[in-house]
Amino acid sequence: SAMARARAVDRRLFLLLEIAARRMNRDADARLKKTAGVTTAQTAVLFLLARKGERRMGDIGETLSLNPPAVTGLVNRMEALGLVVKTASRTDKRSAVVSLTEKGRAVGDAADHVLRDLNLELEAWLGTDDADRLHDILTRLVTRDD
Repeated sequence: SAMARARAVDRRLFLLLEIAARRMNRDADARLKKTAGVTTAQTAVLFLLARKGERRMGDIGETLSLNPPAVTGLVNRMEALGLVVKTASRTDKRSAVVSLTEKGRAVGDAADHVLRDLNLELEAWLGTDDADRLHDILTRLVTRDD
């Protein structure tokens, strides 16, 4: 309805989501750096590789919604830190394949604990009902293009 639409605009949902995401990202980043020595972006790559095994650079970009130069910079920094190794793809010489090192796996586990704590704190702060509702709404937002 027009009323509902006006109310949604009033609330500036997009802006609020953007601010909330940025703030949470900043908090997570600070805690991840302190505890595990990695950024949220690096953590996302560690989790992806831990879950799916070695990935092509392009797949990493697609999954994490990053453009090729961003993926290259991210993976190069992670390789310098000894978290991942890049090898030439057996099937496509232009494409590098990225895999986790033992250190990368260990750091990923440490990062996983940090994010689990953040989730528990957020859920405690919101309360179970609001946390469930927020989870449902965000899941709908994230999957609406599928």
